[in-house]
Amino acid sequence: MISITRVADIYSKEFPAVDVLDGVSKTMSFLLETDNSCCPVMDEGNLVGVITYKDLLRTHPNRIIADVMRGEPVTVPAEMSFWQAKELFEDTGLDVFLVEEEGRLSGILSRNLLEIQLGSHVDLLTGLFKSDYIYYHGVRLLENKQEISIVFFDINNFGVIDKTYGHTIGDIILIEVSKLLRENIPTEAFLCRYGGDEFAVILPAHMDEGAALAYRLTDIVGQHSFPHGIDISISAGVIGGRRHEERDDDPWNTIEQLINMASLRSTEAKKSNATLIMAEIQGANEIA
Repeated sequence: MISITRVADIYSKEFPAVDVLDGVSKTMSFLLETDNSCCPVMDEGNLVGVITYKDLLRTHPNRIIADVMRGEPVTVPAEMSFWQAKELFEDTGLDVFLVEEEGRLSGILSRNLLEIQLGSHVDLLTGLFKSDYIYYHGVRLLENKQEISIVFFDINNFGVIDKTYGHTIGDIILIEVSKLLRENIPTEAFLCRYGGDEFAVILPAHMDEGAALAYRLTDIVGQHSFPHGIDISISAGVIGGRRHEERDDDPWNTIEQLINMASLRSTEAKKSNATLIMAEIQGANEIA
């Protein structure tokens, strides 16, 4: 079962509010005392804006909150995914969202809080995002009825190499392979370290483009000079398709099965000494 972090899992449910007529100096002290970087602004019991500590630092301490607050705060549902909230912060340039749960204001999500949480979604060794990053973008592409291709990579004989040369060299190989993949995928593609010596790429393009990318990346890795002159190669499995518009299957289940099929193709390629094995799904939801 895919586990995707939601806003509900990370936002702060402590949201002490300030009044629109409160002074800047008083509000700064209040935020420091309560260990908050932002808070809602109320006027006679009504939500009228939001204020951040950063806003206050730019303002004369003798002003009142009404002079510096940000009106019309952006409100997001608690069920919004972590990755969607991250994109919204990037798109809006805002530092804070208010969170609604069951139709009522229930807390605050700050950019700082989200960025702290971001660390748990990053693989510490390679710096790549973990697998939930791929699942989110795969579902988003399916929901938009876009053509997708999934490329799944395995490092050949990595277990033997790791045992022969040691985990330190094995880690260096994983780091260098991840760097080669990251530097050579298209800007519109999404890459993750799926686990162990496995990597996955989702590309919003026809499977032929996914296969072309897979061949190019396997060639780049194969020609790279690794420590101790170790020959490193990778196998790839590619699968692609488009979600049927007339069907309404669960996209999370669909993308999970597609990624699993791409993984199986890459295992087949490894066992048969093939560079790549691919299979086209005419409608991605035919497998559901």
